[in-house]
Amino acid sequence: MAEYKIYPLKLAEFQKHEKSTLLYLQGAGEKLVTPIIAYLVQGNGLNILVDTGCGGPEWSAEHHHPIVQTEDMLLENALKAHGVKQEDITCIVNTHLHWDHCWNNDKFPGKKIYVQKKEMEFALHPLPTQWAYYESEEIGLKPPFKKTMEQYILVDGDTNLYEGIDLIFIPSHTPGFQGVLVNTTNGKYLIASDCLGRFENWEGNGVMKHIPSAIHVDLNQCYATYDKIEKICDYILPGHDGKVFDETVYPPEK
Repeated sequence: MAEYKIYPLKLAEFQKHEKSTLLYLQGAGEKLVTPIIAYLVQGNGLNILVDTGCGGPEWSAEHHHPIVQTEDMLLENALKAHGVKQEDITCIVNTHLHWDHCWNNDKFPGKKIYVQKKEMEFALHPLPTQWAYYESEEIGLKPPFKKTMEQYILVDGDTNLYEGIDLIFIPSHTPGFQGVLVNTTNGKYLIASDCLGRFENWEGNGVMKHIPSAIHVDLNQCYATYDKIEKICDYILPGHDGKVFDETVYPPEK
């Protein structure tokens, strides 16, 4: 089976990320500096981009949270650091369609963008609790995912993308969430993104084996998803944890 390397890309940093939204009601009032992360999956002649990051600092501060975004964090520069141009990207996978994961989809014209059918359905008609995350018309905004509607490939459940790469339906943070299961020289990594926004979500706290995000639709779905993840992968990679950048590549090079 084909084997791949996974490179985390830091595309911005939230400056005041409310901890209790990341870890279900834990640490209310505590503000964290957290990265916005995309992942570049390379191998077998492929360059697969998982998520495309957020809007700029001015937009984020006005509509969401303050961020820092240096020149090297711009998506095109983060890719360039790995010798990859925008036109070199094979395809894009959106784990979900929140604004901070799909904003730059339109920088890749003509490229296929894979998203779960259920995610698209929910993104078009989200619950009020998630209007801001999708930048819904309900609050007078234009959802960024709508900029590339003609490029989406809608998948329904677990789907093989390429040899050694599978899209895994893991409803949790959103009801149409998907992860990317990647075969490597050291086992299988699940790019879980905001399904498990922090390593602590997966590692638990001594009371709860796994800790959900406070941003979700159905806790029963979350826990069923955790049961599924336990069976399919050796490692997880989260969506908003600076510890990801303790390594420059996964599996870590010796």
